[in-house]
Amino acid sequence: MKQQWKQLSQRLDYQFENPKVLRQALTHKSYLPSETEEDFGNNEKIEFLGDAVLDLVISEMLMQEFSELDEGGLSKFRASLVSESGLSKQARALELGDFLLLGRGEEMTGGREKTSLLADTFEAVMAAIYIDSREKHGLSEITRVIQKLFLPRLPENAEGYITRDYKSELQEHVQKLTGIPSTYELIEETGPDHQKEFTMAVFVREKEYGRGKGASKKLASQLAAENALTRIQQDPSLLEGNNISR
Repeated sequence: MKQQWKQLSQRLDYQFENPKVLRQALTHKSYLPSETEEDFGNNEKIEFLGDAVLDLVISEMLMQEFSELDEGGLSKFRASLVSESGLSKQARALELGDFLLLGRGEEMTGGREKTSLLADTFEAVMAAIYIDSREKHGLSEITRVIQKLFLPRLPENAEGYITRDYKSELQEHVQKLTGIPSTYELIEETGPDHQKEFTMAVFVREKEYGRGKGASKKLASQLAAENALTRIQQDPSLLEGNNISR
């Protein structure tokens, strides 16, 4: 496993001074250490920190790279990059699934390929880099790593990227395969009136296929649709599993 982590460090272009924090970032809550293993905890809490670090670094990166965008455009752009779908793409590019420590049940149900689990792990790994480097380097090292991962994947046409209609794309894709429309539901609404955050989920019949969070129901629905579209395109059998007839 140590050799595998060395490979991951090379892909991240970051050498950990404290490998224990990387192990924690790669440990799912379902994993139970053996009696001979030291328990370093799981990635549930540092995933929360990784989410905040990504928001900060990507916000600054987008402001520098796309100075023509207003606040609304920057928010949409960032939301798409740090969505479950966006982060799972980064995780798959790093092949993070190969390095995860999972419990038996999660392993048997394909946890290494689950979009939500990969996105959470990516956030945790970013938090691990920040924790490992902050004392000596502040934000400079985690900023370097995040920029190296995200900058090559940024589109040249920002306006076209942030105005892409994922809801229409998903509807067309699902209709073509099943003949049934996708629907959206508000799952959660949090925050004060001036700073609301909405969580929307997209369903085909009664099965949920994706979620998204945003400053409006419209944006959250677009991100939910992007998440669902990515999952279905990667595994079309997800729709078949819903017993949907044409």
